Amino acid sequence: MPPAKRILALLFLLACLAQAGAAPQAPLRVGIYQNAPKVFMNEDGGASGILVDLLREMASAEHWPLEFVACEWQACLDALDAGRIDLLPDMAWSDERAHRYAFHQVPVLHSWSQIYARPGSAIRSLLDLKGRRVAVLAGSVQAQVLPGVLAGYGAVLVPVVSLEQGFAMVGNDQADVVAANHYYGEASAKAHGLEATPVVFNPARLYYAAMPGRQPAVLDAIDRHLGAWRADPDSVYFASLRRWQAAGPAPAVPPALLWTLAATIGLLLSALAVASWLRTEVAARTRALRDNERKLSTILDSVDSLIYIKDAQSRFQYVNGALCRLLNRPAAAILGKTDADLFGPEQARMTRAGDLAVIEGHERYVAEECLNGKLYLTTKIPLVHDEEVHALCGITTDITPRKQAEESLRIAATVFQSAEGMCVLTPDAIIVEANQAFGTLNGCPASELAGAPFPPFSLESDGDDYRERMWDSVRYEQSWQGEVWTRRRDGERYPAWLTVSAVRDANGVLTNFVCTQSDISARKQADEKIVQLAYYDSLTGLPNRRLLYDRVTGCLGRHGRQDHVGALLFLDMDNFKDLNDSRGHVVGDQLLQQVAARLLACVGASDTVARLGGDEFVILLDALGPDEPQARQHAEAVGEKILVALREPFEVGGAVHHASCSIGVTFSTGHEDRLDDLMRRGDLAMYEAKRQGRNTLRLFHPSMEHEVTYRTEIETELRAALLDSQFVLHYQGQVDGDGLLTGAEALVRWQHPTRGLVGPAGFIAIAETSGLILPLGRWVLRTACEQLALWSASAATAHFTIAVNVSVRQFLQRDFVEETLAIVRESGIDPACLKLELTETLMIEGVEETIGKMHALREHGICFSLDDFGTGYSSLSYLKRLPLDQLKIDQSFVRDVLDDPNDASIARSVVALGKSLGLKIIAEGVETEAQRNFLAGIGCDHWQGYLFSRPVDARTLEELAA
Repeated sequence: MPPAKRILALLFLLACLAQAGAAPQAPLRVGIYQNAPKVFMNEDGGASGILVDLLREMASAEHWPLEFVACEWQACLDALDAGRIDLLPDMAWSDERAHRYAFHQVPVLHSWSQIYARPGSAIRSLLDLKGRRVAVLAGSVQAQVLPGVLAGYGAVLVPVVSLEQGFAMVGNDQADVVAANHYYGEASAKAHGLEATPVVFNPARLYYAAMPGRQPAVLDAIDRHLGAWRADPDSVYFASLRRWQAAGPAPAVPPALLWTLAATIGLLLSALAVASWLRTEVAARTRALRDNERKLSTILDSVDSLIYIKDAQSRFQYVNGALCRLLNRPAAAILGKTDADLFGPEQARMTRAGDLAVIEGHERYVAEECLNGKLYLTTKIPLVHDEEVHALCGITTDITPRKQAEESLRIAATVFQSAEGMCVLTPDAIIVEANQAFGTLNGCPASELAGAPFPPFSLESDGDDYRERMWDSVRYEQSWQGEVWTRRRDGERYPAWLTVSAVRDANGVLTNFVCTQSDISARKQADEKIVQLAYYDSLTGLPNRRLLYDRVTGCLGRHGRQDHVGALLFLDMDNFKDLNDSRGHVVGDQLLQQVAARLLACVGASDTVARLGGDEFVILLDALGPDEPQARQHAEAVGEKILVALREPFEVGGAVHHASCSIGVTFSTGHEDRLDDLMRRGDLAMYEAKRQGRNTLRLFHPSMEHEVTYRTEIETELRAALLDSQFVLHYQGQVDGDGLLTGAEALVRWQHPTRGLVGPAGFIAIAETSGLILPLGRWVLRTACEQLALWSASAATAHFTIAVNVSVRQFLQRDFVEETLAIVRESGIDPACLKLELTETLMIEGVEETIGKMHALREHGICFSLDDFGTGYSSLSYLKRLPLDQLKIDQSFVRDVLDDPNDASIARSVVALGKSLGLKIIAEGVETEAQRNFLAGIGCDHWQGYLFSRPVDARTLEELAA
């Protein structure tokens, strides 16, 4: 060897020895779970991802040796708790986790959670998740947050062990949607045929996490590096983000790789020698395994029992010699076949049931099977891989010669292998043996029960001993089962499910009884809870609407058969909303509970008091008498008793509250009465009592149906009014802080041919429910735009804007945007002078659709004002997304703003909120200078109300502007 090469080899050897002699630093064990592109194990089995790259850069600078440990998310958390790993990347910070884990200060990444679904799923908001199955990673921050986010929506959470499983379940229709961080969703949704929905929640900060006190130096170093990197746009931090976002996951090259390359080449020859030795060892062990396999095969083939393995579809994957001999076929002709191929469809049906019990039930299966005229005992055992049953092993033994012995063994196995309470008795019902579960049920060791008679039981909680009748039934029918009541040794009563079977020998002689018993207390409690939830009101414990309807329906049939008259009393608390609004719902609920108690005290045991919801109650008085006059007298007496009872003071919320109610009464004879008619009549009578001053009782009279007839007439006349152009627009001026008229709100009036000028309160609600609001709304918008065009031609009114109210049904029309823009174009107005007033109802009925349409109209210059703000569903999360120009303080707050501190606070809050969002504020219903001065003082600089202008025709408003 040349001298130069000798020197290089010597230097290389010295370097290796120096490294070998150095005391190795303990590696930093890092948990890696599949959450690409942030952190994952790549196809080569190496750790990869944004957080892995950044950690490698830190480790290189800090001289940390890294050891990556692959695990599922929950397993990673368990490993971190147990100290099997030191650091876990990609943990979202939460209050709960901050108490359990140690975090550094500077977040690695900022993320959020998003819902992913199949295309066309129509998921647009949380409301669309009602009844949906939501796959979520067990132990993740999404699993912690979603129960609160989805409360009240009826969604079902489906825990999964990995995000990959969650996305696959949606693709396979095992779940409807999956919740995941947006990094993983963007990388994986397309591969699973999914797409991101607009439902976004839980913005999160991501960190490397450790257990408290275990890695303080590492966490400090992470903060140091992240702080320096994030301050430098050209740092490795931003380079890594750009690389992963542009090109997706790529395997990171450790900085030490190049340094160790030469050492790797130097050690190659040694590795080859070791590999040669390993191949020799593997070959020797392979021969040993083959020898063992041949021995095992010889043993299994020599056994008389049929031994086989089936896959999940009941196809044979292995058979021993006994099965080959039974079928007179070689193994090759059996493998891959099913029982139907080998034994026929009838036999296959019986064996398949046992296979499914093992594959789907994950449980051991033992049964007797008749095959080719012989009786076999079959045991089937699940074969589990990765917690999934992928196959079963069956052992089938011919037990025909040993039937009697098998009977004894079967009884013993049944008793002592069952998790349920079981015992074997003599024909005289004396216990021979009992398992421990049976002893637990009876409150004593199982050994103390041998030789004792079977414990007494009854069919009812307080019924007579039923044992003797049960034994007679079993001797005749061979079996008996049912729900019973029995006692433990300490006297505690409990419900149980008892099954008793007679055991007979080959000659039909009774040899034993076998009893199975289980405690069903929990099931009965659950059943009672289900009934309670389904049929009773959770607040008052009274029957709910469903149970009331069932009882009324039953009474209708009974009244018709027996010629009896019943009554329904519809009760509504007077001014209950005022109590809720002034003192809160908790106090309101207390009042409702006390009202329910007083109502029960006013009726008989056979009567029903039900709560329909809110402050509405219905009382069913059954069989008041044979005729209506007598029933009326009785019903009025009960009603008056209730009125008196509810006028007594209530103690709620630590204060005295005086209440009253209005009662409507209708009667049922059962002759052609229908439930819907009775409910409608009772409602009409109750509302009549409200109109008559409240705190009173009214009986139903057919004249009360006049209101229904009136609504029908109004709807018919509205249709004619649209055809005959009977509507006119009035305009109420809007002024600025200097008192100058800046525009007006368009208000529709109906110029009725006989009723005169009708305000919107007389017909808008009917137009909404009938759908006529759509053509009426189009007419209002078109007429208002035409008037705005006329104003723009005059110097005195050219600066006017016009506000037009848009109903929910009108705005949610599919072509509303196109129709509105067409009207604007046809009228030739400046779109910026048109202001559409929306109500908060749109925030409930179509948030995403509303936002989209508003943006589409806003792009053409049309402005938006949110009307009645604060009176309905005010969601700040939606409010900040709406392209609004103006908030309108509702006149219900303005009316008492000088007298009611709550209204004053609400007005201040609306102004402050509007200002913070850069919106203009206008108050409606301003009628006095004092109101205007107060509103000006809190920052409101636009007003509308009788103080400035009543609703007038266009010409009168023009005169006011002049």
